[in-house]
Parts: sequence; structure tokens; C-alpha cells
Amino acid sequence: MDYYSYFSFNWPGVIKDTLTALCLHEVIYTIVITTIYMKIMNKNTENKLFDFTIPTLIVGMGSTGLSCAHYLKQRGCSFAFADSREELSALDDIKKKFKPLVIMLGDFNYEDFKAYKQIIVSPGVSIRSEIFVLLQKQGCLIAGDIEIFAQVVNKPVIAITGSNGKSTVTTLVEKIAQECGIKAIAGGNLGIPALDLLATQSDLYILELSSFQLETTYSLHTLSATVLNVSEDHMDRYNDLDDYRSIKESIYHNTENAIVNINEKITLERVIKALDKGDENYNVSLFGQVVDKQIFNNSTLQKNSYSIVNNEFLVKGNSEIIQTNDIRIKGIYNYLNVLAALALLEPLQLDQQKQIKAINEYSGLPHRCEWVAKINGVEFYNDSKGTNTGATIAAINGFELDSNKDSSQRTVILIAGGVGKDADFTELGKVIKQKIKSTVLMGIDSALIKTCALNAGAKNDSLYSVDSMVEAVSAAAGLAESGDLVLFSPACASFDMYPNYMKRGDDFKEKVAALKSELKHAS
Repeated sequence: MDYYSYFSFNWPGVIKDTLTALCLHEVIYTIVITTIYMKIMNKNTENKLFDFTIPTLIVGMGSTGLSCAHYLKQRGCSFAFADSREELSALDDIKKKFKPLVIMLGDFNYEDFKAYKQIIVSPGVSIRSEIFVLLQKQGCLIAGDIEIFAQVVNKPVIAITGSNGKSTVTTLVEKIAQECGIKAIAGGNLGIPALDLLATQSDLYILELSSFQLETTYSLHTLSATVLNVSEDHMDRYNDLDDYRSIKESIYHNTENAIVNINEKITLERVIKALDKGDENYNVSLFGQVVDKQIFNNSTLQKNSYSIVNNEFLVKGNSEIIQTNDIRIKGIYNYLNVLAALALLEPLQLDQQKQIKAINEYSGLPHRCEWVAKINGVEFYNDSKGTNTGATIAAINGFELDSNKDSSQRTVILIAGGVGKDADFTELGKVIKQKIKSTVLMGIDSALIKTCALNAGAKNDSLYSVDSMVEAVSAAAGLAESGDLVLFSPACASFDMYPNYMKRGDDFKEKVAALKSELKHAS
């Protein structure tokens, strides 16, 4: 198969017609350099090759750091370790397996680090801290595992980022490609670390990339790339939403096909700006939700854009691809994920019937609006992966689209709360007021969500506070009536009560199963 059989795209016409259709009569371009460190990073690291012949420091001894160590060991590159933790349970095993030059535990020390001309930093470590800014000023290469991957991979790469939905799109792209006969594998921020993927000798690599990974990636060349969406997340690590968005949008640098969500107007404007200025040279394909199909009457747009029509079917241009009733993963946000996956794979010109078959069979990922059980006519869904407000709002919208219903007519009982990561819950408060029948809150920042919901006009007697998962499930079940659904979508991280969102989601499912068993025995 010729993986580089690309489609053509008449960009100037797309700019004109798309902006006209969106009623953007005056496009104001506001690309801002957000921090000094970005200048330093770009100046000192762009086009700088990693040297496998000199000692390297790996910062972070989690799964990513150990993956890097394994790869460097294969390449005969000597390395040292550093980790901010004072103690590591697996330290003895790590020493035996890798025989590092040295292991530095505890607070990072500039004097120790400056001895290394290249440092691989794990995503959990911020390169905006003073020590890394100083090292970058001195010409030290600060890179992540994705950058090392980028410098050695010799097969096509598809890259996906976004505040929400990237794991779904990544695994869906993998499934579709495999169904179409391509030896494809997915990883990166999801599942297998990027460098470990190379051992599979696949013909197509699909990478889910977080903003943290993109901060340390400079030369990744991709067949296609997308920013699915942008909403507040990790505001404890970024200056503001625009800062966070700019990091996400760096995924378009050096791609051959930019896949853009037409509903993300700021990102769309910036993609146009980069192309008009000659800073980028990519083809563009659009995906998104449109109510009026006439928006795509331009022939070029008809040919190259993917959209949802009347929430009933997905189309490419004016050609129907699949009806939403045939898709197992429900909700507008999931239909957008399907569109994004199709657009990302468009350059490969795959068999459409095989793509549809793969989409029909795809049942989604655990902890992402995952159906759990039906108890006394009430459906329970686990969306523990909803760790920010955008994800939870998308989940709510997927189940309840009518904002005109009064509270007695609504069907969604929401369970939310946890560690808010300095997020603003104002928009979630408005959605709770507009669309949620009752809300059960738990976790360290539950009071913040409650305050925002009250400020938006939600009634105090529709908001309930609990201290544990068992109490949350019990309270939600008591508030629900037959025909309702209980949606566990926290809008927060889990670290106040659980080690990760998976354990949190598993606990929710266990408590629902226990409730079902209890009621069964009681009857």
C-alpha cells in the first residue's frame, strides 16, 4: 500500500468559504509567545540531534523514564537517573537491570545536572522550572521520549492531542487501520511508551500526545495530526488557557495534513495564520458539528470535510458515511471522535467499508462513558476519565441535549468532585443548572463545584455532598427514577482519594455492582 497517496486541498478557497460560513467577517490573529522559556527552547533545541555517544541524564524514573533507559541501553548510550522522590521501591531492581552511571534522588540540583549536555525529561516533570531554563540557556538539549522517537522513527506517524477524547481517537485510528490490513500500533501517552513501540517494527505509528510531551518535542514529522479540542486542564502548570492551547497547537508543526476541528475557532484561525504567513506548509481537512448542511456547499469543502448532520449521520462532504444509530459509542463528542479518526486516516485512502466495519465494532475504552449496569430501570455510566470540566460537560451533553426541560423532566444524576487542579468550574456550574436533575459531590474541591452551580442558579436542594464512593452511589441511586441515568464524571483528578482515575472508576463499578447485588438479595 502507498501510505503517501495524499489528497489535494484548495486552501485559499477553504479559508474564504469556511470563514464566511462561520460568519467570521474579521479574523483577528492572536498568536502570542507566552513565555521566555519557549524562545529559549526553540532557539537551543530545534534541529539539534540527540547524540547516543555521550552520557545522558534521564529525569523521572516512572514508565517513561524506564522506557528511555531501555532504549538507550540498546543503543549503547551511557546514562544516569534522577528522580524527585526520596525513595523508590524498585530501586534495587533498576540498578541491577540498567547499571546506570549514577542515581540522584530527592531535590534536583543544578550543579549535578549541568554536567550533562543532553537530558531526557519525563512528562511529569515541568521543564519550566528554573533549573531547566538555566540548562537550556547554556545549550543543553532538554528533550522528551517523543523527541527521541521522532529522530529515529522511519515509518509514518499519526499524532493526536486535545483536552478530551484523544485516547478514544487514538485507539479508534489503530483499530480502523488494522481492520484495513495495516500493521499499526498505538501508544505514547496511552498504553505503550513511544520508544517501546519501535520494537514492533510496525508500518504505522499512532501517538496520543499530552501537552507535557509536546513541550519537549521539536522535530516530530507526522503524516497527519490534530488538536481535537481545548478546554481548561493542568492550569496548575500553565500560565493560562492560551498558554496551554499554544502548546497543544504545536502538534501541527511539521505535519503534512492538519486535521482541524471547525468548532475550535481560535485554533482554526491560528492554522490559517500559519499557512498564510508561510510558517507551515500542510494540507488541511476539517471536521466538526454543523446544523446547516449548506455550510459545506463549496465543492472543495464537500470533498475534504467531515461533519455531523442533524445528529443523525456522519458525512464526508455530502456523502453519507455512517448513521449515528449504528455507532456503539454514543454522544456528540464521540461522533466527533469518529470524524477526527476518519480525517486522520484520509491520506491513506483506505477501504470505506472496512473503516465502517471497524467503527461499528468499536465499543470504546474503560472509564470513558462506560456502561456499567442497569438497576431498577436506572442506567449507570462510568466516566472516571472525565478529569476536567470540558470532559464532564461533553459527557453530560452526550446524554442530555435539551436545556429547556425543567428539573423534574431531566434524566441525568451527576456524581462529580475530586482535585480540581485550579480549574474554573463556572461553565460546569451553568451546565449543572441547565441539564442536571440532581448532583452528588465528593472530594476535596466539591465545594467549589457546588458554589459555581449555586451561582449559576441551581437549587440548593438539588446538590448533595458525601464523603465516599459508597455514599455517592447510594445517594445517586436514591435520587434516580426508572428511566434516569447516573453519570459518574468527576471533572477533577482523583489524587485526593485514589492513586489514579482507573482505580477510582473501578471503585465506582464495584460499588454499583454491590448495590445491584444488595437489591437483588433484598427482593
